[in-house]
Amino acid sequence: AAATGLVATGPNEKPLTTARVRAIEAGSPAKEPALRHCAGVIDKAMSKTLFGSSPSVEIRLKTDKPDTINGWASVREYAAGGVPLAVFLHQRQYGGAFRQLLDATSSKRGDVIEDAVQELLVSLQVPFIRTGSHNQEEIATRFGLTVKPAPDFVMFDGKGVLRAILECKGANDGGTARDKAARFRSLREEAKRLGGIPLFAVLAGLGWTRTADALGPVIRDTDGRTFTIPTLPEMAAVQPIPALAGTQF
Repeated sequence: AAATGLVATGPNEKPLTTARVRAIEAGSPAKEPALRHCAGVIDKAMSKTLFGSSPSVEIRLKTDKPDTINGWASVREYAAGGVPLAVFLHQRQYGGAFRQLLDATSSKRGDVIEDAVQELLVSLQVPFIRTGSHNQEEIATRFGLTVKPAPDFVMFDGKGVLRAILECKGANDGGTARDKAARFRSLREEAKRLGGIPLFAVLAGLGWTRTADALGPVIRDTDGRTFTIPTLPEMAAVQPIPALAGTQF
């Protein structure tokens, strides 16, 4: 449903709602504009033009599987000749390609957000530690953190004093976003305990369009210091980052 917004670009065209997509899937008759939008999404996905290129070469598209890897050419080949026995047996043994791909790339997809944050902080010369690549106990001892696991990033000044914490979270459905929002509540309490240091959030995924019990609480707990990858440059103007910029460490 969200993807139809990328093809329904005419002045009087509207994207499909989730309820409408579900109704069509259940067999409800659909008018020409709705069918055209659905077809447009499928065609652009197959030609790999629906979204921009991945920010990481290590992340593969969901279409990088035997029956769709070459777009419509692969589909025509499978439609005409059937599924090769080796591919069929592989799927029977290991399960669906979508599930395998999601499981195999979950950490890499999370890294996309953290990589973007790291790139910004490095460019600004802000002293930080990306805690996932360090010993958690060492981080806790050094900065007096009690929340576990430690936030994804800690920022500090030239004297090594903790000045801010930052957490990255991706969520592609509302329920997951709601559950992940609870993490920021505990981080806010930790920030208060540490003297009221700022808490930042960098979010990604359609799940955060759920506002009432997902995005809203995160904005509340971060006092508005909530960003996405496209808006990440704006974080450079939010204290204490300008004060830390250019610090040697």
